[in-house]
Amino acid sequence: MSISITHLRSNAHSLPLRIARGHFATSNCHVNCYIDMTYTKHRLEEAEEAAKELAENLDKTSPIDSILCLEGTEVIATFLAQELIRRGIGITNEHKTIYVVTPELNSSHQMIFHSNIAHLIRNRHVLILAATIASGAMVLDAINAVKYYGGIPERICAIFSAGKKCADIPITSIFNTDFLPDYMCSTPSDCPLCRQGEKLDALVNANGISSF
Repeated sequence: MSISITHLRSNAHSLPLRIARGHFATSNCHVNCYIDMTYTKHRLEEAEEAAKELAENLDKTSPIDSILCLEGTEVIATFLAQELIRRGIGITNEHKTIYVVTPELNSSHQMIFHSNIAHLIRNRHVLILAATIASGAMVLDAINAVKYYGGIPERICAIFSAGKKCADIPITSIFNTDFLPDYMCSTPSDCPLCRQGEKLDALVNANGISSF
């Protein structure tokens, strides 16, 4: 089966949003749009532009010491750290810099940090960066992991987010459902496409599409 990717553009953003429409299953929800972040995460110019747009929209009243990267967003995070430092974001760590950190997932899919990394979370003000936020389950796991390791989750950023907050923490995104008003995210048991008898087109995650 061939799944077509469409490029959407907005006058407000120079970044394109690449989507495929259909009936897709993630690890915890069903969606009617798969948002392809491959080039935004891995193409240098797009990653830098995404970082600039996030930094422009981010509330900079709270300090940021570390950026916790989800879904392979390390390149964007590096540009975002540079941009936030350039814009004078508050930093409380002794090195006066921003750390870029990636969690490890254990066999139970819990986020963990080994001792050589955990101190970059402990007592740090942490920004959580995701590519897309649908149900928010993964971001909530990240918030809980930051708290467990003694960090302070301050901000959440994403290229696309279906929600405005997660655990009462505001989400700053470049694209949201105002730009994609027909976007649907539901639990498998409440999925309207399933109720209509529409079969799944593919399984999707941050790494791509697995078509049936």
